[in-house]
Amino acid sequence: VKALGGTGLFVLLIVGLRWINRKVRELFESRYKTRLEEVEVKSRKLLRVEQVGRTMLFFLRVLLLTVALVAFYIYVNSTLSLFPWTRAVGNELLNYLITPLVSIGKGILNFLPDFIFLIILFYIVKLLLQALQGFFSTIARGEISFVDFEPEWAWPTYRIVRVVVLIFALVVAYPYIPGSESEAFKALGIFLGVLLSLGSSSFMANIIAGYLLTYRRAFKKGDIIQIGEVIGEVVDMRLLETHIHTPKNEGVVLPNTTITNGQVINYSKLAKQKGLVLHTTISVGYEVPCRQVEALLIMAAKRTKGLLTTREPFVLHKNLGDFGIQYEINVYSDRPQNMPILYSNLHRNIEDVFNEYGVSIMTPAYVADPQTPKSVPKENWYPEPATPPEGNS
Repeated sequence: VKALGGTGLFVLLIVGLRWINRKVRELFESRYKTRLEEVEVKSRKLLRVEQVGRTMLFFLRVLLLTVALVAFYIYVNSTLSLFPWTRAVGNELLNYLITPLVSIGKGILNFLPDFIFLIILFYIVKLLLQALQGFFSTIARGEISFVDFEPEWAWPTYRIVRVVVLIFALVVAYPYIPGSESEAFKALGIFLGVLLSLGSSSFMANIIAGYLLTYRRAFKKGDIIQIGEVIGEVVDMRLLETHIHTPKNEGVVLPNTTITNGQVINYSKLAKQKGLVLHTTISVGYEVPCRQVEALLIMAAKRTKGLLTTREPFVLHKNLGDFGIQYEINVYSDRPQNMPILYSNLHRNIEDVFNEYGVSIMTPAYVADPQTPKSVPKENWYPEPATPPEGNS
């Protein structure tokens, strides 16, 4: 009878806890949710009703579950103690519950010295990293300088030093981590090491290539470079890849390993100091005096806007071909980002100047001399639908 009575009370308690849980939910939905929505509006949605509701209901479930577990223990213990053949189990039930808690408590007490050491080590490493960050930030700002150490190397070097410090701290902290001497912990470490070695070869190769690019000073952010067939401005340099913006408004992402394994042409590195030399070639027949061709090419170069006027253009005789001479006109510019436009204007001016003086730009497979020069007279420069610029007739 006592056992049945205790069972009935336990069942009533569980039903009551479920009723309390349901009523609290209904109360939250009906009464407090509106108030919390007002708080959400006033706090500019920093606090959301769903988050607050989930948190409150979670703590409610934890509280009710704790009460249910305590009630279940009291019910089982008292019921087992009523019968002679289960009274011994009932008496030992408390020991079954307390023994694990005692073991956990002893483990926590034994771990306290190691835990204190780990906390001290954590703060020492944190302070050291903050000091290193401040030191390298002063280098990046130019307040501290070293011979042959560029300011843009500061943050990549800081990241390397930070990794070294963290690895050293992990080595020091490893013996003090709970369970570090167990076979399971060691097996897990070996497993993770194998995964990293198999799956991160290309990842690590790109990271190493990123640092190599930084310390080689091949280019920096904002430079105009050419890698293979890609020409454009470097807009971002990361550990794994480099982002390039082309003149066609294309975004190109190149893995750093691709860059280190290929040839990099930097158009900006010396453009401001000595001027970038832009050059193009044409072929003209032997019957045209070479000095006339040189004068025409230099005239076309001087008509091209955007080139450096402080450096004189010059002409090279590149090749003596079977049917003509190959000439190369060289001009100076300090704006590598405008290369496509400058080349286009230079080519247009070369065509105009040679047409103006009736000199043909041609190197055909030789059969016979043409009856008329292969050039366009000035009066035919702007046939329809082309329109001459203002001031030209």
